[in-house]
Amino acid sequence: MGNVRTPMVALAIACLGVCAVAPVQAQEATAVTLPAKQMEAYMGRIQGKEAQIAYLPAMQLRWAVRSKATATGGVFRKHKSSKEILAPFDQAVLERVLAALQDDLAERFRAAGWQARTAAELGSDVPQLKTLKANAELGVPVLKLDNTVNAQDFVVVALPGRAPVDTKAISNGMAIQRFLKGKQGLHASIVYEFAPGTVAETDSRMLGTEAGAGLWFNARADLIGAERGGWGNINTKPEGLVVAPDIGTFGEIAGSKAGTAENVIRFIGGMGGVDRTGYQMTPDWARAEAAMLAAGKAFNAELVARLK
Repeated sequence: MGNVRTPMVALAIACLGVCAVAPVQAQEATAVTLPAKQMEAYMGRIQGKEAQIAYLPAMQLRWAVRSKATATGGVFRKHKSSKEILAPFDQAVLERVLAALQDDLAERFRAAGWQARTAAELGSDVPQLKTLKANAELGVPVLKLDNTVNAQDFVVVALPGRAPVDTKAISNGMAIQRFLKGKQGLHASIVYEFAPGTVAETDSRMLGTEAGAGLWFNARADLIGAERGGWGNINTKPEGLVVAPDIGTFGEIAGSKAGTAENVIRFIGGMGGVDRTGYQMTPDWARAEAAMLAAGKAFNAELVARLK
């Protein structure tokens, strides 16, 4: 696939090649179930008070090209551990997954007795939302999130012919309200997030962090009602969950691990040890696509079920 791209930060760490392979259709994947304890919902004045019409023009998919977890622990909290995963992305695969998830969600709404109006069906009658600008190096928008413990850099794709919505823009709420004026039903802004390779703090603060080859998933739907102006959201819990144990080739980046000499110097200086390692995740795109579809469809099912 000629459009497989590797984030520039990876090239600064090591010269890493990404194998080009012919496009393949998604393989069958084991169905994903989202446990009730992983879900959160707030319906405000929406539930049962709005017409069963769903507008779906603002959907996006995020794929992490960098994921990092950092922990500090030990008896005197001088041990610092960080693991970082770098991964390429394939824009065509991500856009195909998002389009399939839109179609799946629309069909689920219709099967449940709703009208569902996709971006293509709405045409030019869509909210005039603030969108994200493309990153000059990667050619697609990049969203950076960092809470000091976990950091992720996501490339963001939207539906065909659309630009990804800036979900942090306050003005977008007013734009949706203008769009809904004179209409009935709900506007749904939906985000699916995926990270190839998993990285997190371990249960033991002394051990710090760990990384693996699974697929991490998170999703959120923000809802605004047309008639009553109510709002609500349905989402997986902020920490997300791992929906596939292995989606590709996973390996340590040579020279990225903190060495013994560095830790000796830090110990002499009274600073404590460092556990720092970088990894390269190269997805098996057929396996990754199947896992993304399974997870996204599981969320779609939860979304529609919770709106009945």
